[in-house]
Amino acid sequence: MNLLVGATGFVGGHVVEYLFQQGEISKGVFRKGSHLKIMDTSGVMGIEADLLDHHTLHEAMEGVDIVYNLASPMPGDNEDFMKVNTEGLLNLLEVATEAKAKAFVHLSTLEVFGFHSRTVGGSTSDPSNEYQRGKAEAERLLEEFSKRSAEPRITVVRAAKAVGSRDESFVLPILAMAERGRVTLPGGSRMSFTHPKDIALAMYRAALGKTPTGSRFNIKSFDATPEQLASEILAASGKHAEVRRQGFLSGSSLPKYTAEQLRAAQLLEDETGWKDLGYAPAYTLQSTCEEIGKWYLKSPWITESV
Repeated sequence: MNLLVGATGFVGGHVVEYLFQQGEISKGVFRKGSHLKIMDTSGVMGIEADLLDHHTLHEAMEGVDIVYNLASPMPGDNEDFMKVNTEGLLNLLEVATEAKAKAFVHLSTLEVFGFHSRTVGGSTSDPSNEYQRGKAEAERLLEEFSKRSAEPRITVVRAAKAVGSRDESFVLPILAMAERGRVTLPGGSRMSFTHPKDIALAMYRAALGKTPTGSRFNIKSFDATPEQLASEILAASGKHAEVRRQGFLSGSSLPKYTAEQLRAAQLLEDETGWKDLGYAPAYTLQSTCEEIGKWYLKSPWITESV
């Protein structure tokens, strides 16, 4: 039995679908007010729980062998942002240990390396803002826990910026801007992206694999410039619009943090751990954009909420 924490989020929803396609039985933790359609359509048992409440976590953890932790609030979206990444994570680890769970797979981000260096990889972490510091602190706590206890076996998967269907940070703003005739992007160069189904694949392989506890893996699906990705998304979605870089008098509708990600243009070149993980990306730039196009053409009104 799997337990997915953060199952209703963008990446979490794709992990839910992936595990369902593998024939896995899962429970999904959600917060009050979350949208549960993905879990309902994937046969996932939804359990309302709070990472800061031991009692609700004990109930959620019953019968669980593998924990997938995708809880990743952004500062400002959740007043308990840092507590979720620290106290909440430790609560989840403690309850998983008490329940004798075998594996604990944590989703992190390449951004723990910070935005100071364009090429990322290796082991040097230099977070430059609150979100990155929260994710880096979570990794530190996981490392300490793995030194104290052999079970559950802990694996950290760090992914490049996720992009795919249902993405509200890059894809929907791009489509919404296209409807106004012009897509404006902040300056940025070639960078790494990850399709959320590739994240699901990596996390699944990490859960079933035999890598040492405390292992960390950096993953991506493909490299592209933001303009190239935006143009391919528009083509696959049947949209026609000018794609250009942001100037002094022209602004972008992308969320602030997404704009920072694009300017930083993190490029992952270290793929040395992929063989140990049993990972190879299934998605390319083309197949990612084709998937986005199919999703958008089924629900073209989706941009009305942007």
